[in-house]
Amino acid sequence: MNTESLLLTGALKVFSDFTCSAEGYSIEHDTNHPKYELLKSTYPIVQIAGNGSDFSKATSLLRWVHDDVLHGGGAKDVDFVPKDPLSILDYAFGKGREFGVYCRLQAIVFTESCLSIGLLARTIHCLPFSPNDFDSHVVSMVYIEEMKKWILLDPGSNAYFLDEDGNALSPLEARQRLADNRIAVNSDFEPNDTKNFDERVTWYKQYMAKNLFYIKFSSINTFGTDLVKHQTTFHLIPRGFNVKDREIAYCEYAIANCPEHLRQGWEDLLPSVRNQEIHAVSEEQFFRRA
Repeated sequence: MNTESLLLTGALKVFSDFTCSAEGYSIEHDTNHPKYELLKSTYPIVQIAGNGSDFSKATSLLRWVHDDVLHGGGAKDVDFVPKDPLSILDYAFGKGREFGVYCRLQAIVFTESCLSIGLLARTIHCLPFSPNDFDSHVVSMVYIEEMKKWILLDPGSNAYFLDEDGNALSPLEARQRLADNRIAVNSDFEPNDTKNFDERVTWYKQYMAKNLFYIKFSSINTFGTDLVKHQTTFHLIPRGFNVKDREIAYCEYAIANCPEHLRQGWEDLLPSVRNQEIHAVSEEQFFRRA
């Protein structure tokens, strides 16, 4: 394990207490939005999911999104695409890397496709400790009824984490096992990548150890979650970590280091970051279904 991995996994191990509790916490996973019928009649979500277990349905949709809504690697600005699954699919589905999107849009398609077939699902934003890091990652978590648990699923890489017995892991189980280096990745992880599998897995574990330091997610999870007005954003934060100071420092770092044409946007954002109310949830609240 290299020095960077030791630092990242060590931070996860030291900051492992999630006992903060938000007052007035509520979470909603809407599986009945009227737009779901249009989504399912336009794209073969029901057929792709099939009639198997919840895990089979979720992983089938995971692979479908990974293969047909490609990651663009930041090569093209896609901020004009509305953040709902129909708009993203209409823009990117089956059109190759030229129409690639970023991880949040992939997760939106996957999460809201799961919701459309009755699986409880949530898009989660995974963030690093360091404010001097432009990179973060967005994935999904899906409640698997036969396992009686939430599992982390990453449509950008067709990835999920496993313990030594092959059991799929929740976001916090994955975080803990990354800290202890006792974790595996599914065998069809990034199936379209031609690089060495073991090297890719090593990279991915380090990447997720970096980005699973704390998590942000929305109160209302529905069709077009990111477009819902008056959303409450919740934070799953390790006790003892000042997330507000981190996000202010990140904004200041972006102002100092981003391209000139983006600077004004970050400067405009900084006052709201300084004034934001942090709603820190406990582990128990994070895993609630309703």
